Amino acid sequence: MDLLELASHMDATQVQSNVTEKDIDDLIKQSVKYGFAAAFVLPCYMNHVKMGLDGTRVHTGGVVGFPSGGELTETKLYETRQNIALGAEEVDMVINVGWLLSGKYDWVRDEIKAVKDITGDIPLKCIIEIALLPEDYAKRACELVIEGGGDYVKTATGWVAPTTLDQVKLIKSVVGDSVYIKAAGGIRSRQTALDFLEAGAHRLGISVRNAVKILQE
Repeated sequence: MDLLELASHMDATQVQSNVTEKDIDDLIKQSVKYGFAAAFVLPCYMNHVKMGLDGTRVHTGGVVGFPSGGELTETKLYETRQNIALGAEEVDMVINVGWLLSGKYDWVRDEIKAVKDITGDIPLKCIIEIALLPEDYAKRACELVIEGGGDYVKTATGWVAPTTLDQVKLIKSVVGDSVYIKAAGGIRSRQTALDFLEAGAHRLGISVRNAVKILQE
C-alpha cells in the first residue's frame, strides 16, 4: 500500500483538551499535504478547520458525546446539529457505554437512531469504547450500531486504552460487510496501521503527529 492510499484511510485528529489554534493550523496544513480522509477536532475549532480545508478533498470531522458518551440524548442531538451547522462532514459519537452495560439496549439503539436521523447522508461513526466491554457486550454493541443505522463501528476514543488487533477482528466477525469499521487508539506504526486495515478496518483514527510519523516511516 503506497503513501497516498494509506493516508486516504486515516482520520487525523486533534481532540485533546489542551489543543491550541496553532495545533489546529498544523492539522490543516498536514491534512492538505498528505491527503488524509478527514481532520477531526473539538467543536470549538470546527468552523476554523472547515474554512482551512475548503476546496480540498479532506473532510471536516466533529465529535459528539466525547469522550464519555454519558451526556443526555438531547445534548448529543444538539451537539450533532451544531457540528453540522459549523461544517462537519463526518460525525463520531460515543455511545452510552453505561446504558449498554446496564442492559438498556433499546436506549442505546434509539439514541444512535436519533443521531443518525440528524446526520442523514453524513457518515456516523459510533464509538463503543471496546476496552471497557466484555466480549458479549462488545458484540451486542456492534449489533446495536447496525440496528440504529450507524455507518461505522469505531473501536475507541483513544482516551481509555489502545485498540488491539483482536478487537478489530472481533468487530469484523460481527458486522461483516454491514457497516464499516474505524480503529482508533494506540496506532503508532505503519505495520499496526496495515494490520488493522487487513483485519477489516476501513478508517484509522490517529493523532496528526502519529499519522505524519507513520507516513514518513
